[in-house]
Amino acid sequence: MIVEENKYKRMPKTENFGIYLGLDNKGRTSMFVKLSKKPKFNDSSKYLIYEYNKRQDGLWALTVSIAEQRYLGVFNKLVFDLVDTVREASNAVVAERMFMQRFVEWKTLFEQGITSSLDFSKVVGLAGELYFISEFMVEKYGIIDSLNSWCGPLGADKDFNINNTWFEVKTKSLNKDTIHLNSKSQLVSNSIGYLTVVSYEKSSLANSKSTNLFDLYQKISSLIQTQSLQAEFDRKLANLNFVPDEKYKEINLEFHEIVFYEVNGSFPQISNVEFGKAITNIEYDLFLPEIKQYKVEV
Repeated sequence: MIVEENKYKRMPKTENFGIYLGLDNKGRTSMFVKLSKKPKFNDSSKYLIYEYNKRQDGLWALTVSIAEQRYLGVFNKLVFDLVDTVREASNAVVAERMFMQRFVEWKTLFEQGITSSLDFSKVVGLAGELYFISEFMVEKYGIIDSLNSWCGPLGADKDFNINNTWFEVKTKSLNKDTIHLNSKSQLVSNSIGYLTVVSYEKSSLANSKSTNLFDLYQKISSLIQTQSLQAEFDRKLANLNFVPDEKYKEINLEFHEIVFYEVNGSFPQISNVEFGKAITNIEYDLFLPEIKQYKVEV
């Protein structure tokens, strides 16, 4: 296969060793690099397709394409990992060696990312966030701002940050009165935001009011009109170790109300001010009946 370079865009911060992202000649999402030596592997799998050819300048062109577009999130996540690997290299020779060393691991990580499954609690938590996006955020802010504001998968303290406010989403069983805060930072902010509680109960496919993680993913994806936004959505999901798969239809949930609690200066929360540097992380539970005075309509 002859690589058409105009179908690829060079990734930022890869000056020493170019890593390109684009489409191969069959329209599949693909990574392209130029190597000084012929690659020693040609082990295409049901997930990845490897192809290479010698260029007129004597270099070897290697393309790595995904077999199915639903692997896009994991693919993009790992391409960015390769970019981080080579960005600090002192020269092109070192960068290529670092790339090849990491790429051997990358292939294994890719397959693990595809085949691994979320446990029940993570399925429920992610389903709650996607339900919140589809039922509240999209109607209020539109699909583009909704997905761009979803920063929890990128490591932010709050799940959503938008228009000088924020939403921290917690998904709980319908008959449960507490929610868990993983750190003190989840509700600490200089701006007013909202603790957002989504309630659910276990259900089945026979219940027309039920949904599941896979269907929620498809519902949101059907609203996305650009490939770049879909790629960013999939990459955020890959950061949470979710790859779209019909196996996630097996856990069905019926969601109920979405309740908002305004987190202002008087809202009960824990900060580290009184402890100085002695305590670095705090987890705690909130008893919802005791904060009902903070309930608001948003």
